[in-house]
Amino acid sequence: MDPYGELYRNFRWDVPEFFNFGTAIDALAAEPDQTALLWEDHEGNRARLTFADIREQSNRIANVLVGLGVRRGDRVIVALGRVTLWQAAYVGTLKAGAIVVPCGTALGEKDIVERAHHTGASAIIATVKNAELIGDLRNRCSTLRHYLITGSPRPGWQGLHASMLKASPDFTPVRARAADSAICCYSCGTTSAPKAILHSHAYTWCLRHLASQWLDVRPGELHWTTFETDEAEAAYGSLFGPWMNSAPIFMYGGPVDPQKELALLARYPIATLCASPTEYLIMLERDSGGGLRALRHCTSAGEPLDGETFAAWRDRFGLRIHEGYGQAETALAVANLPGMEVRPGSMGRPFPGYDVRILDAEGREASDGETGELAIRVRPERPPPLFLHYWKDAEKSAAAFHGDHYFTGDRASRDADGYLWFAGRGDAPAK
Repeated sequence: MDPYGELYRNFRWDVPEFFNFGTAIDALAAEPDQTALLWEDHEGNRARLTFADIREQSNRIANVLVGLGVRRGDRVIVALGRVTLWQAAYVGTLKAGAIVVPCGTALGEKDIVERAHHTGASAIIATVKNAELIGDLRNRCSTLRHYLITGSPRPGWQGLHASMLKASPDFTPVRARAADSAICCYSCGTTSAPKAILHSHAYTWCLRHLASQWLDVRPGELHWTTFETDEAEAAYGSLFGPWMNSAPIFMYGGPVDPQKELALLARYPIATLCASPTEYLIMLERDSGGGLRALRHCTSAGEPLDGETFAAWRDRFGLRIHEGYGQAETALAVANLPGMEVRPGSMGRPFPGYDVRILDAEGREASDGETGELAIRVRPERPPPLFLHYWKDAEKSAAAFHGDHYFTGDRASRDADGYLWFAGRGDAPAK
């Protein structure tokens, strides 16, 4: 019996014609005390939010944005780190029908200014730290008219909390088609210029499958993804994926610290974890035998997982780390799913709904063991989590798609059993 093969053959995306993630939050809020988020910062401050809290906060933010004149299709920069308002700001922007442009707190002034200018953003929601940082925003971005700050109001910035208190707690999410634009995120390689990647509302819908099949989240069980809020991993692990499966999220509002992560895993009933291979390695080095309390399933992303870290984590904690591969453009395209044989060093097998090929320089299917370019078939059926196109870059968009495939630019090989092995990261899709 091959559970993976059966899942892969029978899988269907089943994306509805209309979808706004805000409606999913509103439905979850029908149970008023259902936990949505547990949060702790580096100073030990803690918070618990229910789905009813997220519904009200996101409704108020949507009303604030609409009241300022933000309209459907406008771009809104959400420059928030791992704070309790991050999810509500994201969801509120989507409810209003605007396009979210996520920017993490680690970005410099130049990066945020360039993203605001490039997307033609009309509003920004930022922390005090970012508000102090972005001094040149008004001079560089003529489209940006509304400046919202999560702290106290200051010259040129409107206090978000005060504005939310004045706004109505009721809001009906904009009725969006699943194919409509929803998120414009940025990704860049080591040598290429940043790429603005446009995703649809269908992307947010499809992350339910990534979370249930790979992250292995379950209703009521706590999930933790450690990545920064402007990274693709945060979108699928700290927002859309778990909540589409009625699973609460844990978020640590502090700097990356594997020793702190171990302490949190010992304190909270975190059942599923997604972290980088580097974090797993350092946690192994810092572990003093405190235990992981409730952890039962681990995944890794962001960089290749080496076999030594995999074996050491398995031997120490009795847990396998399930590696996955994806780009900001693709969501998860290859993965080691629960129940599959995990081959250390392999990215796994194609995720259900993705037809992944290894192509040679002539565009032909590579033989087993031969290294080629990793490509995803988009005909006859295009995976709905795949990005729409690169924002304002028709040339780069055209270069990414040829014939029946999206070319990732990354190189890999395939063994005789269909497992894929990463060989090198490209910075741009091949022509």
